[in-house]
Amino acid sequence: MPIKYSSKKTQRFYFMKDNKETSLVLIYGDEVETVSGASFKGSDHIKVKYRGRVGALKKFNTGPALMGTRALETYFLDVGQGDAAFIVTPNGTKILVDGGITHSTAEFLIWKYRLDRDGNKLVIDHMFLSHADQDHVKGLIPILLHDKIEVKHIWHNGLGLFSAGFNQKLGQVNDGILETHHDTLDDLDGLTLTSTFKNWTNAVRAQGATYRALDNSMPPLDVGDPAISLEIVGPRRESNGNFKWLNGHSHTINGHSLMFRLVHKHVRFMFSGDANIEGGEHQMAQPGAGLRFDSHVLKSPHHGSHEFYFPFLRAVRPLISVVSSGDSPDHGHPRASFLGALGRAGRSEHHLLFSTEIAATFGVDKKNPIVLPEPADDMDDSLRYSDSALNSEARQRFIKKLSGIINVRSNGTELYAARRVTASYQWESYDAIDVTEFG
Repeated sequence: MPIKYSSKKTQRFYFMKDNKETSLVLIYGDEVETVSGASFKGSDHIKVKYRGRVGALKKFNTGPALMGTRALETYFLDVGQGDAAFIVTPNGTKILVDGGITHSTAEFLIWKYRLDRDGNKLVIDHMFLSHADQDHVKGLIPILLHDKIEVKHIWHNGLGLFSAGFNQKLGQVNDGILETHHDTLDDLDGLTLTSTFKNWTNAVRAQGATYRALDNSMPPLDVGDPAISLEIVGPRRESNGNFKWLNGHSHTINGHSLMFRLVHKHVRFMFSGDANIEGGEHQMAQPGAGLRFDSHVLKSPHHGSHEFYFPFLRAVRPLISVVSSGDSPDHGHPRASFLGALGRAGRSEHHLLFSTEIAATFGVDKKNPIVLPEPADDMDDSLRYSDSALNSEARQRFIKKLSGIINVRSNGTELYAARRVTASYQWESYDAIDVTEFG
């Protein structure tokens, strides 16, 4: 039966579970399959299937709130202190940008595409590694090694990590220039790589995907969807193809992140890796650079670090910003100074600013309570953990009930943003933003 997509900000999908009626809330762009026959909700509803469940959607005027064209879907994933984003374009092309440091990205893909079920497989058309720090690359390794996931093309910023052979971990630096870089895996043959980077390259070889470096001198990348233009805006190399050394290892690998702008009709998304002060200055030094960054949605640089370059944020001028951060290790991200600057840089009085860490929901784990030691005999009764109801929560563990995944979807003119909540309405969702009103 025909595949359709939700065309409303939110709408309820009703179904039967254990002989009781229950419901889920669909957001703009969610996929359903229309099913022939009458729905159990009567003639004012249409019968559909959603994620394997057969149920009903309410009709509005002459029919249900469904459209025949897939929206551009972006998922900014909750991977703790790290980065990961997943994109599905209007023709179904799948793009993964970074993977965090844990298995969280793999777990999301297994859930979304039901890879735990026999026969289900996933093809990722493009995988982007912004740079090789662990909180971006490590979570990509189990995806490459998964027997139900095929990755066709892998793109990177050209910087590797080495444990010996050079005067810096990134390679050989002379007179303020990083001379060591690579394009293909063959360029790394015979070099001594760090353990994580070696595991990464081994996984790439095992997967068999193409593996190439990108920089901002190159034309837009053809991702296989004519509705999408993907413009490489970073890293910026020197005229001889080498990289400027940006005052230290971390500043250099972050500042030369692979960055791109994804354009769908009128809508522009900026994926900024871990761009920092030095990298931002280096990028903005190019004539007309600001126009290349101008975007409606920003994957915020470097987890909301204090090491941001405000002219870069002002050049982007986002309507929607997403910070990907976590509390382990605890760097205090997102920093208050960054959030304030991001708010000032936006192009709207109603700038939507999301954080995956803040969006995550935690609750008490009553199955595994923490047993604290008894207080001293001379302690006031109100502080006795074993006796005082006031301190009962201190004996509980907390578990993550909802991941802080941020959804931003678009038809090329409007933006819809939402995240899951535990309230009965299920989604914190926002009215459509028409980007043509903001330039």
